[in-house]
Amino acid sequence: MGPPWSQESSPEEGLPTEWSREWSVTRRVLLVVSLFSLLLGSSVLWVYIFRNCGPRPCETPVCLDLLARYQASGNTSEAPCTDFFSFSCKKAKRISDSFQALAEENKKRLKRLLEDSESWHPGSGEEKSFQFYNSCMDTDAIEAEGAGPLKQVIEELGGWHISGNRTSFDFNQTLKLLMSQYGHFPFFKAYLGPHPESPHTPVIKPAHPRWMKCVEETGTFFEPTLAALFVREAFGPGIRSAAMELFTEIKDALVAHLKRLPWISQKTRREAQNRITQLQVQMGAPEWALKPELAGQEYSNIQLGPNFLQSFLSCVRSLQARKVWSFLQPLPYHRWQVSPWGVTASYSIPDHEVVFPAGLLQPPFFHPDYPRAVNFGAAGSIMARELLHIFYQLLLPGDCLDCDTRALQEALLCLEHHYAAFPLPSGTSFSGSSTLLENAADVGGLDIAFQAYSRSLLEYRGETKLPNWDLSPHQLFFRSYAQVLCREPSTEPSQDTHSPPRLRVHGPLSNTPAFARHFRCPRDALMNPSSRCQLW
Repeated sequence: MGPPWSQESSPEEGLPTEWSREWSVTRRVLLVVSLFSLLLGSSVLWVYIFRNCGPRPCETPVCLDLLARYQASGNTSEAPCTDFFSFSCKKAKRISDSFQALAEENKKRLKRLLEDSESWHPGSGEEKSFQFYNSCMDTDAIEAEGAGPLKQVIEELGGWHISGNRTSFDFNQTLKLLMSQYGHFPFFKAYLGPHPESPHTPVIKPAHPRWMKCVEETGTFFEPTLAALFVREAFGPGIRSAAMELFTEIKDALVAHLKRLPWISQKTRREAQNRITQLQVQMGAPEWALKPELAGQEYSNIQLGPNFLQSFLSCVRSLQARKVWSFLQPLPYHRWQVSPWGVTASYSIPDHEVVFPAGLLQPPFFHPDYPRAVNFGAAGSIMARELLHIFYQLLLPGDCLDCDTRALQEALLCLEHHYAAFPLPSGTSFSGSSTLLENAADVGGLDIAFQAYSRSLLEYRGETKLPNWDLSPHQLFFRSYAQVLCREPSTEPSQDTHSPPRLRVHGPLSNTPAFARHFRCPRDALMNPSSRCQLW
């Protein structure tokens, strides 16, 4: 007898039966179905995760407004790999001008502030600025005064035989009076150009609306007052903090970028990093312009009335006195070269200071609620470009003694040939040698801004995109970069050191491999050349 748990089996139990064969097949089928169900479930789960963890559409009012701007300015029927400028900037044969549009929007904001009777207090500097603006806008009162106020000025300048009394003509004396008492330089030049509206007849300068002229003149004479109002309205602490954060990320990307440049020596690299560390940054407006309590003192010598012309001349004399005073001060009050509502960034060599006015860091270039791709592509590329102005001297012959001169010159020559290969519209031209430094800043600024954006994606979660628009965040970055440079090419002779707008878009983007990769450009397309230049 065996152990109690052992059993004897009949000879038939060890033989395969029809039932056992059917069960084996059924088991295999169930296994395949189970594996398929598991794979299908995993796929659905991954799709769910991707959709919920990927870029979410930004549907805030500022994002919807930005989407409308982009759709109104570009032509998505253009092939981005062939003509990205038209893809971004040209709509119905009209090229948008982003900087001009932003400057006009800033002036409209100033107009609203100047027409808000609740934003000023009696006896304040604001009161005089608003009174001057209202006097400028009161064309009925100006017309009622007739030519009397102007005749008085003409007689003070020596008279005019048509207007009546005329004294002996002394050109130097008249010139002295014009420049010292009236703040006017009598010599000028003008260019004919087509009027912006049909039938496009030649004009010297299209007339601006009266309100815009009055805003500009009020801003000239009462800048500290309007600066405080504009910054308080358009560049509060939250916006300024977000702009400084963006600048810091751009600056950090530049420092990392310098470590990878093959033509810079270790000594020059350390010096460059020290210059970045010592750089002063003015974001929004200078501190002295944000102290409206000083405005009342500065405007104490302004006498408004009895007519608008006399008010205007009193403001001219007051402004001249303030300019003289500022140049005599130990601190560089006069170095801030653009109004806080202006749209031009600048770098001051003597102060080693970079300036980003509040008017520049506005939609569509910057907003804290924008997708990060937009802020890095637009405002970030502007910041990076200004930072590279610090190192212009490194690119000049003989100014970088410790650099690999041969490698540097080869990179510069490559960049010059790269730009020369692009076709330009008829009537536009550029000099590759005179625009080389700015071309280098454009190419390097785009590269640095893109590197900063790529680094931010590793540290930041929750990137967004514009809703109902078939552009990925990386594509949106490049679209926003191009939007900054949208404008008509100039047909006037100028000393501009920048390339034409179309070239400023195509040159840097075609030199960036990531652009061709994210837009899936075929090899040897205009925006995906076979060779690229390595400078910055």
